Amino acid sequence: MSDRRNLRYSTLQIALHWGVFLLFTFNYIVSDGMGRALHQKFDGTEVAGFVPAVHPPVGIAILVLMLIRLLVRWRQGAPEGPASVHPLMDRAAHWAHLGLYALLLAIPVTGLAAWQFGIFMSGDLHGVLANVAVALVALHAAAALFHQYVLKDNLLARMKPGR
Repeated sequence: MSDRRNLRYSTLQIALHWGVFLLFTFNYIVSDGMGRALHQKFDGTEVAGFVPAVHPPVGIAILVLMLIRLLVRWRQGAPEGPASVHPLMDRAAHWAHLGLYALLLAIPVTGLAAWQFGIFMSGDLHGVLANVAVALVALHAAAALFHQYVLKDNLLARMKPGR
């Protein structure tokens, strides 16, 4: 594991972060119609169209990238947080990150369980978890902006693409 005193995440960690974000955002936006497609699939009706053709493979890509992201995070660690952060804020950030990681693993797994293995209830859970993830992502972004513009601790530089 690398030294946590680094000021930035590695280029690979940054690429994985933004890649997962973009794929999740894309899949969330194009998810309309997946419930209908799932019902059709369960009824034995042929399923066709852009959304059911694209949404599941993008979800699998998210799962694979998240597994890689966790492995890389475990091996490389994370940069030290700003010195000015209150211990309660540090703890909240820790739990929010764990929640995001758990959701970004559980969402594709529940979608896969519904789409590939016919576990209908998993499809409902998939949708609920995706909505919870959107709320947590919004909180994550708000916290990052609070750090950048209110606390002025340049936290965003840790995850900014480029050097």
